[in-house]
Amino acid sequence: MYTSENQKYLFELSKQLIERGKAGDASDASGLVSELIKVIEYHEWRYYVLDQPVLSDFEYDTLFRNLQLLEQEYPHLTKKDSPTQRVSNDLTENFKTVRHLTPMLSLDNSYNGEDLGDFDERVKKLTETEDMSMGIEYCVEPKFDGGTIVLVYENDQLVRAATRGNGTDGDEITANAKAIMSIPLRANFSKYGIQKAELRGEVLIRKDLFDQINGERSKNGNQLFANARNAATGGLRLKDPKQVRERKLDAFIYQMGYASNASGEDMLAQFSTHNEQIELLSGAGFKVPKLNEERALCKNIEEVVLHCNKWQSAREEYPFEIDGMVVKVNNLEMQDLCGYTSHHPRWAIAFKFKAKQATTKLLSIDYQVGRTGAVTPVARLEPVELAGATISNVSLHNADFIKEKDIREGDTVLVERAGDVIPYIVKPITELRDGSEKEVIYPTSCPVCKSELNRPEEEAVWRCVNSGCEAQIVGRLVHFVSKNAMNIDGFGEAYIERFYKEGMLKSLADIYRLDYNRISFFEGFGERSSEKLKLAIEQSKTNPASRLLYALGIRHIGRTNSKILISEVEKIQDLGEWSSEQLCALEDIGPIVAKQVVDNLGKAETIELLNELESLGVNCRRLESEKKQEISADAVLAGKTVVFTGTLVQMKRSEAKQMVINAGGKSVGSVSSKLNYLVAGEKAGSKLKKARDLGITILTEEEFLELIK
Repeated sequence: MYTSENQKYLFELSKQLIERGKAGDASDASGLVSELIKVIEYHEWRYYVLDQPVLSDFEYDTLFRNLQLLEQEYPHLTKKDSPTQRVSNDLTENFKTVRHLTPMLSLDNSYNGEDLGDFDERVKKLTETEDMSMGIEYCVEPKFDGGTIVLVYENDQLVRAATRGNGTDGDEITANAKAIMSIPLRANFSKYGIQKAELRGEVLIRKDLFDQINGERSKNGNQLFANARNAATGGLRLKDPKQVRERKLDAFIYQMGYASNASGEDMLAQFSTHNEQIELLSGAGFKVPKLNEERALCKNIEEVVLHCNKWQSAREEYPFEIDGMVVKVNNLEMQDLCGYTSHHPRWAIAFKFKAKQATTKLLSIDYQVGRTGAVTPVARLEPVELAGATISNVSLHNADFIKEKDIREGDTVLVERAGDVIPYIVKPITELRDGSEKEVIYPTSCPVCKSELNRPEEEAVWRCVNSGCEAQIVGRLVHFVSKNAMNIDGFGEAYIERFYKEGMLKSLADIYRLDYNRISFFEGFGERSSEKLKLAIEQSKTNPASRLLYALGIRHIGRTNSKILISEVEKIQDLGEWSSEQLCALEDIGPIVAKQVVDNLGKAETIELLNELESLGVNCRRLESEKKQEISADAVLAGKTVVFTGTLVQMKRSEAKQMVINAGGKSVGSVSSKLNYLVAGEKAGSKLKKARDLGITILTEEEFLELIK
């Protein structure tokens, strides 16, 4: 894009324009505007793409201000791609959906050198490499952990930007993309005969800038961003481009997905390697992974493994968040020979880094009591940064977990985030013990009501035997109003605790007897908030009976079991008359669930509660939609089991599970040798690997939908 000669010229021109200032007359203005745009674009490239500024901020601001003044005085000279037009004053109320020029597929994952070796063998077979010992050249780049962006350029100008969406369609965010300084408003694609191009990249926030942003939010009393990825992806969808600019986003471009000339002919054929395309993008002014730094050309898979392992160790030193490396066959003809599945290209794979780990101090252990009386130990840690989040609390699960790992208060412990999500204590670092650590003595009485704790022989959990324990009552109330239960919008745990302390909530039925007039006078409420809560509670009365059964919070009766049970009776109360034998005769209802139904719905107090709820207008009767469906023996999934893993993009997980049921199958949660199908969405993890090891049939989301059809 810029040779040493024209860079020198632009630098000298910059100095002249700073000294010269504003134009004196209209005849001079047009040329001056063009010169100012040239030098400002150059300095933006130096600053935002190369991170090598050659002007001070004051000098750059002077140039920018001079251009603004000229465009204000001579509006007809303002160009669409002028640097002053990056940040629009218009607000985006709704992001319209646009179709990408080419679909975006996901990447298959690998986790170690052995996985990469298997990938290399597949590539050699697909490309019919005669000498299997011969190395395939790969291009290896960082797997950026941000928000995907798709850019379209026509006649060298940026005309559209969109989010990834479902891979085929995304939300248009052109105004926001223009506010990202490392995205050129124009690029010289015409030099290569390209009239239209579609580029793919990742929008990120540099780690130090993210810390600054969170620091400012903390000072202003705003909620902190959980991590840089969330801040970046959220920034792409802000309604005001000015706020996007303040988010200090960066964009790395990693692929040219489409290129055509004015006649619509494919112009990607002029390149022989992926690396050539990236070099073109770099020369056109885009921020790309730098060759021999972030990006590497590896002669064989052994070099790939070394490079990936090196970056796994160095990931914390890199200024942006990355969660792996992307390995691509460099030769484009070989890419064509490899081809694609409906889910991913066969010529590329993601090497996922191991879960991040850190050591910290276990300060103390608290004990929380849940709605079923289960007492869960929770470790309070010295706060530690881990995979983009601050970890200060970790569940210790139960007494056996503590005993097996020999965890003690005061230990230095190794913590990781499983799948970069759930914090988990791997082990105590026993070598660092100094004798001050205390062995954990599990309580024998409830930490809330002081009642006796009981542990059935077949369970690992200690439970409070007092059903009137405050923690259990509050827990049952919180569960009852939750999204998957009665789904009372806006009725959170804070409200439950407050109303309980005010004496307004003692049982589940009390939810439907709240004094809204009294609530409207509570601090932080008002008539409008009170009325909104009332409306949400009233709407919950019409929920399906299976939701109410699940909302009762009976152990082992989940959402699926609730639907099965309700499909067999006219109303929930009828289940109180069923025996264990009758219940066990139902498909998917075993003796444990049957015992819970008999023990709980057979109680007079439970039936009394249900009758009370019904008298308050809450639906206890089976709806037409909840009746048992008769499944044909030749249904496509009759007698089959299916597991879903990863992120589904074309449907919600709940919708997918219902499809399985409608097709005569069963949606289960774990992988075993008896499983028939595993449907792998984006970012599928350990379940996918286990299914492969067991030889289970693996389907992409598209293949599952085709099977259902």
